[in-house]
Amino acid sequence: MYTRLQSASGYACLRCQWRLVNQRGSVRQIHARQALCFIKVPHTSRRALHTTTEVCCNATKRQPQTDLLQRLQLSSRPAITPPPLNPLLLPGPENVSIRRHLEKWQDQYGGPTEEALSGFQNHPVHGDIQNSLSKLSSTFKADEDEKPNEWADADEDESGDLITIGLFLKPGDIVELSQPGREPVLAVFVQQVENESQFFSMNGRWTHSMLSKVSFAIPGCIDPSLVLPLVPFLPTSTDKSKADAKSEIQVPRELAVPVTATLEDMTKEAETIYRDNASVLDTAYDTLAEEEQTKIMTLTQIASRLLGRDDPAWVPSTAALLAVRKALNHNEFRFRSDSRSHRLTNSFAIRPKTDVELAETVHEWIREYREYLALGANQSHNAQDTPINGASYIIKFLEKARRLIFASRRHREPNTGGVGPWNGPLTHNEASSTEIEFTKTDQKIIKFVQAWALTGQFSGMSGLHAACASLVLATECYGPGVIHDAGTPHEALSSIKPATGFLFLQEIGVLLPYENRAIYDEHLMLPTVRATENVESTRPNPDFRDSMAPRREWGSTFIFCIDEASAHEIDDGVSIERIEDTDSEFWIHVHVANPTAFFDKNHPLSGRAAHMIQTVYTPEKFFPMLPEWVNKEHFSLESNRPVITFSSRIDLTGTVLERKIQHGIIENVLRITYSEVAKLLDDESTSKSQRLVVGGEVPSCGPSELPDVSDSQLEDLRDLYTAAMALWEARKLAGAVRFSTGNTSVRVWENSTKEKDGIALELPSVEHARVISGDPIIQLTNTIPQGFIQPDIGPKNIVEEMMLLACQTAGVWCAERHIPVMYRGTIKPPSDEELSAQELQQLIQLNYEKHGEVPLDLATRFQKALGRAITHFSPLPHHIIGAPAYVKVTSPLRRYSDMIAHWQIEAALRYEAQSGMKFDATAIASTSRNVLPFSQEEMRDLIVTISPREKIISMAQRDSVNFWTTQAFLRAFKYKQAPLPDTFRFFVQTIKEGRGASGQLSEYRLKAFTTEDSDMQEGEEWDVILDRIDLFSRSVFVRPVSRRSFSTL
Repeated sequence: MYTRLQSASGYACLRCQWRLVNQRGSVRQIHARQALCFIKVPHTSRRALHTTTEVCCNATKRQPQTDLLQRLQLSSRPAITPPPLNPLLLPGPENVSIRRHLEKWQDQYGGPTEEALSGFQNHPVHGDIQNSLSKLSSTFKADEDEKPNEWADADEDESGDLITIGLFLKPGDIVELSQPGREPVLAVFVQQVENESQFFSMNGRWTHSMLSKVSFAIPGCIDPSLVLPLVPFLPTSTDKSKADAKSEIQVPRELAVPVTATLEDMTKEAETIYRDNASVLDTAYDTLAEEEQTKIMTLTQIASRLLGRDDPAWVPSTAALLAVRKALNHNEFRFRSDSRSHRLTNSFAIRPKTDVELAETVHEWIREYREYLALGANQSHNAQDTPINGASYIIKFLEKARRLIFASRRHREPNTGGVGPWNGPLTHNEASSTEIEFTKTDQKIIKFVQAWALTGQFSGMSGLHAACASLVLATECYGPGVIHDAGTPHEALSSIKPATGFLFLQEIGVLLPYENRAIYDEHLMLPTVRATENVESTRPNPDFRDSMAPRREWGSTFIFCIDEASAHEIDDGVSIERIEDTDSEFWIHVHVANPTAFFDKNHPLSGRAAHMIQTVYTPEKFFPMLPEWVNKEHFSLESNRPVITFSSRIDLTGTVLERKIQHGIIENVLRITYSEVAKLLDDESTSKSQRLVVGGEVPSCGPSELPDVSDSQLEDLRDLYTAAMALWEARKLAGAVRFSTGNTSVRVWENSTKEKDGIALELPSVEHARVISGDPIIQLTNTIPQGFIQPDIGPKNIVEEMMLLACQTAGVWCAERHIPVMYRGTIKPPSDEELSAQELQQLIQLNYEKHGEVPLDLATRFQKALGRAITHFSPLPHHIIGAPAYVKVTSPLRRYSDMIAHWQIEAALRYEAQSGMKFDATAIASTSRNVLPFSQEEMRDLIVTISPREKIISMAQRDSVNFWTTQAFLRAFKYKQAPLPDTFRFFVQTIKEGRGASGQLSEYRLKAFTTEDSDMQEGEEWDVILDRIDLFSRSVFVRPVSRRSFSTL
């Protein structure tokens, strides 16, 4: 702020004052500016001072001594560059206000600096703005590191618009941006900038955010034509050094007002609705919650219940939804949403009242305990008051916990995020109870800590987190020096976090020493957290009735069920039928288990399947979608079981000539494994792999004998292999790519006496402390890929090709009849990748031929260039597998989406059998007859619900493999139970300035971090050594050794 300038008689004009100041040295400049008002010069009229600079300059010339002195002083100093011209110090024309004068000066001279413009490539100063809506680009999976995306050329009709599913944002969509400790702010989506979404908020500022952090969006609220004028004044880079939201470049007010006014009006309307209905909204939990069961409701359902009074004709406005969201956000623990999918589903889990009461009760006890300690600090020991009930419960629990922790550390060392292996006498992992039991109040405290450290229910809730952290801290067992890990500051390990709480629960005997917390994610809704639909009552009399009778009898047809020996259910098999009078064509039949023909979508078993979505497999346990008795006693494939068969007539080029779907009964079933098929077909090829085993010898099952196969069955297998190779060649011509990226598999045994792998499910022990002696045997097998792209297939790929063929047949069959199902396909968003997918593929091949391996950054670029797989209710091509349409139908015992497809297909088949006409869903939709179980709108809703759940399950299965991998690494690295490689390959994904790098161990796809600053660059691969293992985060910390020598050609 400049000092107020005097203009009274006897003082120099503004220009002369500025010149005199600039003649002084840089050291004295600050003082000169502060004393600017006190520079005395000979008296000059006020008019002269403000109309000309010559009077002042001439006045100084009449003082030769002063002038000489000044010239001598100037000659003795180095020349300095005068500072930029200050508009405040320029004389203004007469009869023009200072404000108007400054506005004119700003228009003429006040453009932004080159530095400020570096992040604004579309700014009008550059003069190359394109006034086109193509500037506004939709988001495409920004949270998955996609490139900028533009949809200007997309065909966006109402029925085929991919964006309408809700996976994307479009210009004009309104979102809620969360702010820690503040109310959310409304903003409009403008465009995609690099990997982040760009928004313009209600307060007139732009911001960038990952799409995954946007929890709520309202499509189509603002006309994109109002958003378009903002683009030239918004940054084109996410680099904060180039673009700062508080910089001098802002959207002009006249352009921003139409957008901000809309956002403000919507906010005010929502506030009005909230005030008018405060009594209802503030008591929403009491109205909606159940006593002991979690209740799932969408935002629209909640709004209809609270504001619409369950009126079926009432439709909530956007402002009404915002008002209801505000009420729910004020009760975050009571109304919980999954941030990974909430933007798509808008669903809330309403916690049962018993859970909320428990959390509030224990939270109050901890508060009372802290108050008791605070009062005791100001009193003598003898005068200290007796603790009240809540504090006494905490005190007694802490005393018990200390004894248990002390006992645990005799045989298990505490580590980061979990305990180490047992070092006492071995008794084959037997669980024994100590003499310590947990009281009712102890159990409440334990469940409170579990909600924090095991199931993650307190995420983002600072008050509940602080309560849990203070409780664990009060044990005085987790201070500095407790955990000894090389290369890690004690401060990082001694800070109380959920990982510390998890370790605490293990040490007091509540959790298993090798507990996999991935299966306790409350959004998985597994039996570990939330009871599944009780369907046991239907077992004695399931009342199954075949809706697809009569069925074809497959009789003596050989049906091969090819799967691993450890498969829990068999839901598909393949057979081949030769066509008379030709040796160049076959019928390929894929026979699939058929539960949907025996119960509809409203059956209790369907309710359980909808709850689970799909079977969840982890190395230690599997959680079936349908009860095991349903699969084993009724539908898993074996002799005299019902099937739905997807048949395709193909020639030797892999071209599909005819397709049909039929229902039948199979009789002649042969179960066989992949390796047995390879041996029968004389395939001696083996994959390179490396194996790590900790905990003892892997139980031996003895050598297995090849099944007794007849000559005709062996001929069928050969023909199936021939057909599979032809199908693969046809898919390659259609652009399909088969990746060979290696695989990490984990098997776990309770001990060496158990031949069957897996561990019995043991839920947390909240009634008594539990001691587990011994640890599981872990076998980690890492398959080393032979090249990045697999050009050919072997006998082990027969089933894969046949299943893909069946899914293509189902997709094309449904597409021809316009049946809405969950079609899987790919889209190729525009990107800034300079090379095409074909060129990248050639580059990959050249690198592999020269170096024997492919740089991971090049592999990642190629995978992105192929497009992204999505799900839609209308058919779309799947370019990665080379299919014109694709619907998953081969695993109805394991995937709910397959059951949905079967229900739709069977309804169409029944219609065709009864009417004698080909089914057409579009024609049927124009009538009042409901033929299909699911309409297009219902299918759209199912996709939005199921797709995020499938992703969550996939993440849980991956996290489970990573957990057991880190368990094996810890026991091999720190406790020397097995040798490890000297170095590992580390792929650098992100550089965090001053905090090292993050990435993954390439061979194991395991999260890895460096804590040292180095000259690493994103996309590089380094050789690293292990530093420490974090069991809680399922990751490793490494130290760099050297950059790998080869580079992209």
